[in-house]
Amino acid sequence: MIDRARHVVLGRWPRAARSVSLVALALLVLAACQSPAAPAARKKLTIAWVHKSLGNPVFNLGRSGAQQKARELSASGPYDVEVLPVGPVAADAAEQARMLDDLIARKVDGIAISCNDPTACIAPINRAVAAGIAVMTWDSDSPDSQRFTFLSIDNYAAGQTAADLLARATGGSGKVALLTGVPGALNLDQRVRGFKDRLAAGYPQMQVVATIASNEDINLGVQGVEETMQAHPDLRGWFFVGLWPLVADRGAMPLWEQAARTGKLKSVAFDTLPIELDLLRDGYLDALIGQKYWNWGYESVQMVYDYIAAGKRYPSFIDTGVDIVTRKNVDAMAQAWQSNDFSKPLPSP
Repeated sequence: MIDRARHVVLGRWPRAARSVSLVALALLVLAACQSPAAPAARKKLTIAWVHKSLGNPVFNLGRSGAQQKARELSASGPYDVEVLPVGPVAADAAEQARMLDDLIARKVDGIAISCNDPTACIAPINRAVAAGIAVMTWDSDSPDSQRFTFLSIDNYAAGQTAADLLARATGGSGKVALLTGVPGALNLDQRVRGFKDRLAAGYPQMQVVATIASNEDINLGVQGVEETMQAHPDLRGWFFVGLWPLVADRGAMPLWEQAARTGKLKSVAFDTLPIELDLLRDGYLDALIGQKYWNWGYESVQMVYDYIAAGKRYPSFIDTGVDIVTRKNVDAMAQAWQSNDFSKPLPSP
């Protein structure tokens, strides 16, 4: 067949060009005999993004940020990046540790975790690192583990800021109470300690009369607030170390709401979710301290990716900074939520 094709083609060419045509013909026939090569399969990176509990809405935004970053990395780089969001239904340190062991068995490539308990996370994080899995923490740390970095705010300093804001609202005197989440969670404990240390050093006329643990449960938080209001009818202020009871429907905390509406009670809270912005506008809250929720996911996935794919190394702690929201800049924060763009700096509070 090849000889016949050679005869037909070469018979129509001048003798001087026949040698060149023979080479061209051979290349054409060789190409026709070969099937096209299959494209090389892309490598896959699986990064587990581990939160504290399903009950805390701030983690939803972080999860969205993580998934957005995975899509961007898959579109622009050599890897298909999959984000695996996991976490216990309730804030359970033992269950979270078990989930880490499941991720090790699954052989994920990286883990970014907010730890329910710093001690309970040490052994499973170290087992993951020993298995060749890159691990970092965000929001809540396990500093004695072998995680490669911690992405968060300075929680102790943020607690001090909360004390300054509440002191400004109350005039620097009166009984105050705190509501926290899971006892032992390092980030929450640091906020509480920063708050109390600041009051002791700078506001001697302010007295902490109760510290309530909600275990990051909305109903427990509501119950704790109302029981404290009953026990201390002359209470002047609240520091909500997290937003848990504030997620409840209006009317769920009548004693707190009535005292806040009349101006007898002042409250400062962590987080800047839309429901809290509404409470601030309506006079129930006086100031909010916000974290970079989107970046919990968006930046942590980028950092784990760079650690694995590019060999990048990080300092032990990366401070994201906080957002302070009052009535002066609440509309700007509300606009950030509406546009899903948190990149613009807030106006001064």
